[in-house]
Amino acid sequence: MTNKKTAKAGKEGPAKAQNSGMGFLERFRLFMYRRRLKNERRSGAVEHVSVSFNEARRIGILFNASDEEQRSNVRLYADRLKKKHNKKVELLGFYNDKEEHEKEAEFKYYTKKDLNWFYVPGKADVKGFVGEKFDILVNFISEPSVHSEWIMTLSHAKFRVGRYTNSTDSLDLMIDEKKKDPAHFIGLVDMYLKMFNKKPNEAQPV
Repeated sequence: MTNKKTAKAGKEGPAKAQNSGMGFLERFRLFMYRRRLKNERRSGAVEHVSVSFNEARRIGILFNASDEEQRSNVRLYADRLKKKHNKKVELLGFYNDKEEHEKEAEFKYYTKKDLNWFYVPGKADVKGFVGEKFDILVNFISEPSVHSEWIMTLSHAKFRVGRYTNSTDSLDLMIDEKKKDPAHFIGLVDMYLKMFNKKPNEAQPV
């Protein structure tokens, strides 16, 4: 397991706790979710290691498909990875509204209605995505959510990247960024991933 790394790109601290302001029932659901996530992580432990951008062949991207700007920027980034860098890229989008997905048919997706009572995404596309052995998996969802935490924590990807979070088991490289600009964050992810293209015995500059 790699040591956790944090790339500083802003001064904003960690997100507020997910259960702040919740009622008893929601706190109970979240408690049961945490317990299940902990058990799943222990029973299916995956070794995560640093992977350089040049070495990576398969890249997974998790994103908020309901955010039109993020969806557009992620698709452009995925196309660039495929055409310019010859990477195999797989997208998984999250839609808030079940009907929204009818606008897009070129990537796998899940919705709020695919989350069970414990907030766990049970759709086959999600389970398949979690089991994929990506070289790099990037979470572009800007707001913390239990469903994205579930996917990133249990992913079989070698190297997991995303925004700074309190969930230290879900990422191997955290980028601390205060802007909520999708294009800006994609640029930071691209920059930091390429900083891992080190020579043998050369320290990682993160």
